[in-house]
Parts: sequence; structure tokens; C-alpha cells
Amino acid sequence: AVCVVILHLAALFNLRAVYSLSCLPKSDRRQFLSEGCSTFASVCIISTAPSPAVASDDRDEHQDVSSLLDAKTIDWNGPSWTAARYRSSTLQQSSSNYAPPASNSPIFYPTWMEGYHKISYKFKGASFPQGRKILTLRTPGAGLGSCLLLPNIGYNPSSFPIHFICNSNAQVYEDLAYNAPRTFEAFWTQAKVLGVQTNYMIDSNASSNDLSAKCLVTGEGCIAPNMRPPATRVALDFNGPTRRGGRVTQSTDVTILDSSVQGNVADTYYAAKTFSQYNVNQDLQLFYREVTSLRRKENDVIDGKIRLAAFLPKYIRGMDASDDDSYDDNEAVAIYDYDILLQSIDETEAATF
Repeated sequence: AVCVVILHLAALFNLRAVYSLSCLPKSDRRQFLSEGCSTFASVCIISTAPSPAVASDDRDEHQDVSSLLDAKTIDWNGPSWTAARYRSSTLQQSSSNYAPPASNSPIFYPTWMEGYHKISYKFKGASFPQGRKILTLRTPGAGLGSCLLLPNIGYNPSSFPIHFICNSNAQVYEDLAYNAPRTFEAFWTQAKVLGVQTNYMIDSNASSNDLSAKCLVTGEGCIAPNMRPPATRVALDFNGPTRRGGRVTQSTDVTILDSSVQGNVADTYYAAKTFSQYNVNQDLQLFYREVTSLRRKENDVIDGKIRLAAFLPKYIRGMDASDDDSYDDNEAVAIYDYDILLQSIDETEAATF
């Protein structure tokens, strides 16, 4: 295949290069995580109470979740940068030791989110609350795969399926093991996910930082979709192109540090999540927040918005650029906006993508 260098977000960021370049045509994929085991029917009758809002500093306490969708800027509300980062020391004995503490409160969704949906994304724009001059290649969204939720900022991917599970406690939650690989490949069509792992809940009030056994693209090691528990950490292995032109197996690991929900009633829902991501091969640490709105409409259609706020701690910016005390690293340096549209589908149709 002929490699085509894509200067990802160059026009927006005024940057010269990116961490990853796309250069392989997309190949047809069979359904990822397909297993031979049957799944049980699950019916949600009641909706669960929303996860409590957690504010780590005073500046966020008066900024409710829905207002973040229209705010000119967004503030960091997670732990300190030191506490939120991954440790990359080779002395660590297991992956659970180097990841930051995951949230003990997975986000739960309205009952009308249960099941499979076909989702479409439309990029609406990017803004830079503190100006472009402070941006570097280490900004989340500056390179392909540098934000797992939106792996190719500015790109409008083809529609793809996502899945939400309803458990025996009538709690609806995102199936991260199903959704993360599909989102990644839809946005970065030259990448092929090889395996996925998630953490798991120990009980209703605590999560483990340990990762599950690896679920491979062949289906080996995978749990049936409706049996997967809530998760607040996900790790992917994937084969993808690099800026030097070759393809290598790479890994990324993402932890939800904090979450809050507003309006988990009727036909409108808002949620905010705070993330720490570590791209292992590039030794690249990334921090961002996601704000989501969902609104149920007629004919099994849901529309909404996704807003992603990227943060650039000064210790990270200092790796590539001179010190700059003129900006606030607890305030977003870039904000990306997408509209989304979901259409309910069944498992059979989901398997055709």
C-alpha cells in the first residue's frame, strides 16, 4: 500500500508533525469479540440512581455538567497531576501498580440506552481557550490515538455499533470491551485492534486496578457480551503505522479517574468523565475530560453531543518546549466538539459492521 502522510490537526494546531501517521488501507473485519456462547435476555424495568458528582477542587463545584457543553473553557477536576499520571518505571511488577487509581463509581445510563446502537459522529469544531502558542505535540488530540475516546480529532467516521449492558440490578452501563476497539478502528481506519482488557468491580463500592485476561480479536479469552461487568479502565493492543513509516504493535491504557451524572431522568441525560491515558510505546501521558449529552427522541433515535477538553500540565509541556508560566494548566488548552446520533439496532445487525 502507498503511504499517505496525514498532518493531523496541523491547520488547527499550527504544528509540523504528529505522533502517528496513517498509511494502510482499511481491511474488512469480522465482529470483534464474537463468541460462541449464548447470551441471556436482560430487561431493565427501573433506572438506577446517578453516580454522585465528585469535585476535587472548588472551581468545579458551581459548574454543573450540562453547562460544560457551552462553556468557553473547562477546568480540571481530577486529582493532582502527580496522582493522576501513570508510572512507567520498569521496576513495577504489574500493570495495576503503575496505573492511577480508577474511579470506584462507574457511570450508569438511562434504561433506554440498553442494547446495541449504530452511532454516527459529526465534527463541529475546535477551540483553544488559552491560545495556540502553548500547544505541543503532547496535547491530547494532536496525534492519532492520543485520545482514546476520539482517536482522530476532526474526522467523521462511518457509522459503527456500540453496546450498553443492563445487569441483574437494572443498572445500564457502557460495554467498554466492546465499544473501545470499535471506536478506535472507526476513527483510525489504518489501525487494527489485537486485544482488549478492562478492570472490574470488586463490589458495588470498589473497583480493582487489575486488568482482566486479554480478550483477543480471535475471540480467545473473551467473556460473552452481556456478562461483562462495569469497568473504569481499558487497555488496547493494536497494530498501527508510526511516524517513521513502519507498522508496529502498540499499546494504550486509559483510566477513568472521576465521573459525575446530571439529569438521569426522563429523556435527557448528561455525564462528565475525567481521564488519564498512557500510550506505552511513545511514553506519552495524556489528560482530558469528556462531557456527553444524550436526548431520547422518537423511533428509537437518540441524539447528543460530545465535548472533549484537553489538558497540558506544565511538566509535560516542558519536555518539548521552554517553560511558560503564562497559562493555567488546570484549564483546558483545547476543546473539541462533536454531534452524535444513535439508532437502536439488534445484535444481528450489529454483527454486520
